Amino acid sequence: MIDAIAREAGLYPYIVGRSANWRDELAIETMRAPGLPDIVFHIEQAVVFHKLAEGRSVILSAPTSFGKSLLIDALVAYRAPTTVVAVVPTIALLDEFRRRMEQRFPDYQVITRSAEQRSTKQAIFIGTQERLLEREDLDRIDLFIIDEFYKLDLDRNDKRSLALNTILARYGKRAKQIYFLGPSIDDVPNAANFRPGVEFIKTRYSPVTADIIDRTDVGPSPEKLVEDLVSVGRASSLIYVQSPPAAARLADHLIKSKLIRHSEFCVSLSEWLRENFHPEWILAGAVAKGIGIHHGRIPRSIAHLMISLFNQTDIAAIICTSSMIEGINTAAENVFIYDRNISTSKLDRFTFDNIKGRAGRMFKHNIGKVFLYNVPPDQTQFDVRVPLFNADELMAPELLLQLQDDALTPVARRRKRAISEASALPTRVLSTWAEFGIDGLNALADRIRDEADDSNSLLFWKGLPTFDQIEATFNAPWNILEFQKHDIRSPRQLAMFANRLRTSGSIRSYFDGLVSKKGLEAQPEIDRCFNFMRGAEYTFPQVLRALNDVVDAVLGEDIANYRVYASQLQNLFLPGELRALDEFGVPLPLVQRLSRHLPVDDVGASRKALEVPSNPVRNSLSPFELQLLARGIA
Repeated sequence: MIDAIAREAGLYPYIVGRSANWRDELAIETMRAPGLPDIVFHIEQAVVFHKLAEGRSVILSAPTSFGKSLLIDALVAYRAPTTVVAVVPTIALLDEFRRRMEQRFPDYQVITRSAEQRSTKQAIFIGTQERLLEREDLDRIDLFIIDEFYKLDLDRNDKRSLALNTILARYGKRAKQIYFLGPSIDDVPNAANFRPGVEFIKTRYSPVTADIIDRTDVGPSPEKLVEDLVSVGRASSLIYVQSPPAAARLADHLIKSKLIRHSEFCVSLSEWLRENFHPEWILAGAVAKGIGIHHGRIPRSIAHLMISLFNQTDIAAIICTSSMIEGINTAAENVFIYDRNISTSKLDRFTFDNIKGRAGRMFKHNIGKVFLYNVPPDQTQFDVRVPLFNADELMAPELLLQLQDDALTPVARRRKRAISEASALPTRVLSTWAEFGIDGLNALADRIRDEADDSNSLLFWKGLPTFDQIEATFNAPWNILEFQKHDIRSPRQLAMFANRLRTSGSIRSYFDGLVSKKGLEAQPEIDRCFNFMRGAEYTFPQVLRALNDVVDAVLGEDIANYRVYASQLQNLFLPGELRALDEFGVPLPLVQRLSRHLPVDDVGASRKALEVPSNPVRNSLSPFELQLLARGIA
């Protein structure tokens, strides 16, 4: 009877291997994914897949548990496209996507780094919008994917939206087929204006459900949270908080409680984190109690390890911010929505639904639980307004400069020409660095022109800069260009952190020189150390490169050269491209220790060397570090 109900509801995966009825077996076979015999679609997945299989372009809005990403795998298996380009919002999601593609499609070359060159006929390019914009070899795209496409909406005040719209402008019309996916979106107005034949599909269909446990009468109480965590035992639990400082405060409460869920590996990991990063790091104390922490400042290898430990039940709960909710395809039996804000803004209905949707996963947690400690936001309409889908006459100048003239109306072409003619900078510079704001770039050009008459200026250097030169160089664009400061308060502090990272012999030494407090008071200092490293990997080098192009345009190309230092900073002063190993699951302290024994300019060869158990390069690692390495690169 239950099988019959499941079939009637279109939940075919639930009756696989259960029914002896030939009619059910026939129905199941019609829902099996071509080329992926282990996958059976539910009815709504099948509807979307058949549209994609016909080569049609689809923009899909569906709940978190729908299985939107699985449709990518099925489409690649069925249509065998030669070139796939997938834009993902975070490095964490990139890593997850890469691992899945490498495992499922060994004949494809999976490319995730800007410097990696294509060497096979079939290739899958996966990257954030910033990384993919650095490539010049993406021609003849068969399938173009944007995950979490709602980030195209500039009204969400996401500073990375311009880059995402730029990548859409570059490839959205050239690709043979597009597939955009996201959750809980009500409408995407005027999509057909951008690309004829594209279909927006909205569905609320979900193969799982969740019970709501209302704690709003108590509010966000650490004591009540501990009581609720005890009540669910070792069932997997995500605890949503608004920010990294909030995660540290809540972790401190949980560490001091009697909540203990640790494994032997987690106890050893706690000690290793204290020894190799910093003894006061809150994550080290939390993981000893079987509690993970995940937010945007956690090093990527450690963040990946948290997810791995969570999925393998070594830790039962993770305290997380929106970086995990938006950037990782994972789910839990229980979701605790502890805070009502995201950073300093109130949760809107869209983000709330996205968090809530993490409760439950087919075959694992068919019925999830959502614990609410605050009144949920009102149910309001959520539309995604993509600039490129609408009239271009009012388009932001930063985006307008990314578009070819033949894609613009006459009015927009005149606006674009006027923007270029009003600037002393070449159009190429304005277009390349539009993410920093056109007005800011023009103001920076004026600042550089004024600086040219100062014979004592510290701006004009080449090679390795002094402390004062770093400070002066970042001081020029600091209050002019629009860029994320990563919790760094001034150019002088940035110079201090950069020099400390360059001259420290280890990650631990870097932290020791910048962290002076104890306990919970040490967490802001530790977070700032991590946050600077995150900025060093992209934002700060990009600022240097933009400034260098402005100096070249205004004063000539022989005046300054920051590019070598920008590259060193981006690689965290590790040799060659080895910093990228952190993205592949190798913690930075191990990368530093093994760097002398690895091919520094070939990350792929370095990965393979670390995967071979008999390789002498692994001899310096302890038994626990070998376990850590195996979990990271698995």
